[in-house]
Amino acid sequence: MGNKIEHPSVELPPEKLVMVTGGNTGIGYETAKSIAEMGARVCITCRSEDKAKAAIERMQEEHKNQMQKRSHAENAAAQASSQPTSEEIKPLNVEYIKVDLASLQSTMDFIQETKERMQYLNVLVCNAGIGFAKQAYTEDNYESHFQVNYLSHLLIVLHLMPLLQTGAPDSRIVLLSSAAHKGGKLDLDNMQGRKSYSRIGAYGSSKAYMIMAAHFLSRRLEETGVSTFSVDPGIVDTDIVNNYSDWKLLSFFGGASKKMGMMRTPKKGAATSVVACVDPSLRGKTAVFMKSCRPANPANFCRDGKKQEDLWGYSLGCLNQFISDDVLKEAFPSARPELLTIPKDTRTVEEKIADDSGKKEGSSGDKEMGDKSKGGEASLERKQDEEQPEIESSSGATEVPSEKVKASQEPYGANLEEKIPEDTLKDEDNEPKASSK
Repeated sequence: MGNKIEHPSVELPPEKLVMVTGGNTGIGYETAKSIAEMGARVCITCRSEDKAKAAIERMQEEHKNQMQKRSHAENAAAQASSQPTSEEIKPLNVEYIKVDLASLQSTMDFIQETKERMQYLNVLVCNAGIGFAKQAYTEDNYESHFQVNYLSHLLIVLHLMPLLQTGAPDSRIVLLSSAAHKGGKLDLDNMQGRKSYSRIGAYGSSKAYMIMAAHFLSRRLEETGVSTFSVDPGIVDTDIVNNYSDWKLLSFFGGASKKMGMMRTPKKGAATSVVACVDPSLRGKTAVFMKSCRPANPANFCRDGKKQEDLWGYSLGCLNQFISDDVLKEAFPSARPELLTIPKDTRTVEEKIADDSGKKEGSSGDKEMGDKSKGGEASLERKQDEEQPEIESSSGATEVPSEKVKASQEPYGANLEEKIPEDTLKDEDNEPKASSK
């Protein structure tokens, strides 16, 4: 593929089943559409049923228009050579399931519906997310980037792993990362940003965790026929830049990138995800980080095995209300027992949160960009988004919630005392909710 940012044209069987979270706009939309156009069955997720339906309708219309143009050209050529004209245009096989990744209970409901509707899964693309949001906490009391971009996706992966194994061989898990992962870190003493907070750091860390997850998952997936990939889509022209006019540096960078041709369209941004999903040359590879449609190397700390296992242990602690030993054994049937141990911690939920926050819950300091917000209103947006790469083979892959905020029309409550107004929210799909202000 050289230096071109494009995915291969692959004909996929109609029974191939691909799920794309956040598939209603941006990179997720283009990923879902491209794979559906190759012939596969695609299921997108979205927080809003109306937006999911609108996205599918748009997909069908764009596909129809594209195929009609192609058909006209083919028919003209066929008539000139007395050949049969092209067949009737078939609609794309696309469906949706609703999920709000800012709620672990909503995520579990989504998992249950998926299991009821699907007997297998060939590819899971963990694409949905938010980017550079002000400090805010979900109803589960987790920092918003951490839960929406990473933790809820991990919960989905763990519970849907049996479906992926049924769809094997060559089932794939594709985890969306970002170049911003280089600005992230694994700080077990401040995972939820309660001691100090930076939008860029929170976003970058959540994207670094996706890369690290590709490694700790592959370590447990030997001999299952399921491979893992993490993807950097590049600098993509999405609302992440357009909606942050108050971030002068980011806005300037985005505008300059557009003028210089550095910023990719969502379609080009999706190309690397599509390659990870369908490229036959990647069969049997796992724990692969991809950038510009080819394998690359992420930041060194993401490749640190100890840090990967530290993240795994911490994440299991966060999800201990939603997973069990049986879930892990079913997800990783060939893994060594010591790799499936759920950390035992006798502290209460409140004690864990207090330890993480230094007994100063709610304290923050958005030190980046001069923002001194301490929770307040959260504008949650989706960020969609060369050394010799290290690639493992699939056969030899070398805080916890405090008292839950009651469900309401304000799913991104910062905490019980200070909730986030509904009109400030951004969907996972980047589209701002209507404001009454």
